[in-house]
Amino acid sequence: MSPLPHDDRAAVTAPGLSVTRITRIHPPAPARYDRHTVTRAPAHDPVRARQVVNALSTVASVVDECAPVRRRDLGHPRVLEDLDRVTVGCWGSVVQITDPAFGEDGISSCNLDDAFDQQVEDHPDARITGVCEMGFSETYAKYLVHVPGVPRVAADGWEDMDLTGDPVETLRAVGVTPGGTGSADVSLDDLEGFVWSAYLDVLACGLHVPFVNEQLRVSVFKVTRPADVRDAIEDVWHQH
Repeated sequence: MSPLPHDDRAAVTAPGLSVTRITRIHPPAPARYDRHTVTRAPAHDPVRARQVVNALSTVASVVDECAPVRRRDLGHPRVLEDLDRVTVGCWGSVVQITDPAFGEDGISSCNLDDAFDQQVEDHPDARITGVCEMGFSETYAKYLVHVPGVPRVAADGWEDMDLTGDPVETLRAVGVTPGGTGSADVSLDDLEGFVWSAYLDVLACGLHVPFVNEQLRVSVFKVTRPADVRDAIEDVWHQH
């Protein structure tokens, strides 16, 4: 495997900051990790990661597999070549995919929806979260949640979020009492002020965002894209 390359020849025009991620929790789901217990999380499985990336609808082929890196060391796309890099972490029953092709402009694109729908179709028994946060002049965000047995939760918007589905129902469906042990940081008293990161972190078993001390590793793949995905990436990342 080759080392992770760095290339600053052509910069990405926008957004400045981004999160474009889908996380799958397959049964049995682990207990929610914290900064202490994450040290005991299963080691990354690069063989399974290859299977995951090859199954993505946003990927036409894998050109190269770079050396695994720590999840907490991953940055945002800065140069054009970064837009064709997909990272996959496989830690036991948890699969986490970061792909710039999941990004949206908040106006006309629905790239996360398409990829998320494919994941739900392929893995209906998994708990799945999808996140798109794009820092243009203002931040656009979209959050999608699939929990087997209950209606989907979807929210998106700029300053105000449009919500469909019931976050409380999804938490209860995974055995979590809102505001109780393991979810005390999730308050549903004011949905307009709802902290989505805390909610998503509960559903993702504590792995929504990296811990500062964690050593979880991910595989990094350089990929080619189907023509329609390539066009969608250009529309989102080069038009602002």
